Amino acid sequence: MKLTVIIILTFGLLSCNNPTDKNSVDNKTAKDSLVHIDSFYIDENEIKGGSEYKEFYDCDFDKFVNDAKTPKLAKDIYLDKEWNLNNDNEALALLDSLTAKDKNSRPFYFKVVTKSEKKSDGYYSEGLGYAGYNYVLNNTQEFASYFDNKQCHTDNDLATWADIVIMEFSISGEGSYDKPIVDDYIKKLKSNCKNCSTTQNETINKFGLTLKEKWDEFLKQTE
Repeated sequence: MKLTVIIILTFGLLSCNNPTDKNSVDNKTAKDSLVHIDSFYIDENEIKGGSEYKEFYDCDFDKFVNDAKTPKLAKDIYLDKEWNLNNDNEALALLDSLTAKDKNSRPFYFKVVTKSEKKSDGYYSEGLGYAGYNYVLNNTQEFASYFDNKQCHTDNDLATWADIVIMEFSISGEGSYDKPIVDDYIKKLKSNCKNCSTTQNETINKFGLTLKEKWDEFLKQTE
């Protein structure tokens, strides 16, 4: 009889302890999983930490739209609201924002300037071409890094930037269309991107090919 009682009590204790043990294992597994995920995230940043420009995994453009300091024109362009570039000072200020001191804001304004191209004409068009040409030339790696994340900056955006740079070629290159001005520009970009990642180098190569195609189309129209 005593043996039976002891067995019953033993099984009772084991059944009580098992859920706790299971929960402990589950909790430990969950904890290990979280540590693994966190470690992976840190490793990603550490791997890319050697480069000045990291991939923009999270575009985070909404925070600039909601910022009272962001110009209304920039917000309207980004949100595809009704907008125009009639105010030269406001419009040209967008171009200055490409190299803003706050580097966190640059990707947002890069997107805004990209979207502004579709309504560019006159004075703004000239300014856009000049600013775009020099921005890509002087900030080649930063430019290329924007396209690491296609959710933030697309291949269509890259093609738009080829159009922007062509604006400057069409003006500054007048009278020397027979010279390899585009080829020379592309060579400079590739030289500037010696420390770029593989993806960024691919972006510059694609950009160069697009530039040459668009330039050839422009030259045909001038014949």
